[in-house]
Amino acid sequence: MTTTAPKPRHVFEVFTLGFLVREGQVLLLERRKPPNAGRWNAPGGKLEAGEDPIQGVVREFAEETGLVLQDPVLRAILCFHELDGRWRPQMIYTFLAHAATGELLASDEGRLAWWPVEQVLRDPRVVGNIPLFLPRMLEPEPPFVFIAAYRDEWLEGYRIAPLLSAPVPISPTAGRPGPQRVEPA
Repeated sequence: MTTTAPKPRHVFEVFTLGFLVREGQVLLLERRKPPNAGRWNAPGGKLEAGEDPIQGVVREFAEETGLVLQDPVLRAILCFHELDGRWRPQMIYTFLAHAATGELLASDEGRLAWWPVEQVLRDPRVVGNIPLFLPRMLEPEPPFVFIAAYRDEWLEGYRIAPLLSAPVPISPTAGRPGPQRVEPA
């Protein structure tokens, strides 16, 4: 009897989001499918196996909008946890871009529209956590982590912290990170 080993799973489900901002407006997608069906969110989606976050956000954004982001910058990592374990934790690499090439196309994922940033921050049709982190993404601050806890889809609390609070020195002679081999004396 042959048994198949279970497919390895991430501890987190890993996603990307891309915020394209031009002249005070941000491109949003009214999602047709869960999660957040009927709500406005940034284009994005699941990271594919072997794909780095920048490749993922560029691919997902192009699939959902027809536009290819130019020079997306990582501004935040969002971490969402459901306190009752109803869904797996999510980690979302969140990028900001100010330019894209291509032509805006209709999307199977939902309706696309340009929104004034001020309206995004106060409109109840927008996914509820966006007004909590988007203003900081738009500021010239270091990238940050946004950690949120949910219960039954309701936000219980959140925390925002710098992604790196101090520069990380990198030695030109250092080996790869992780355990280092120690030679016997």
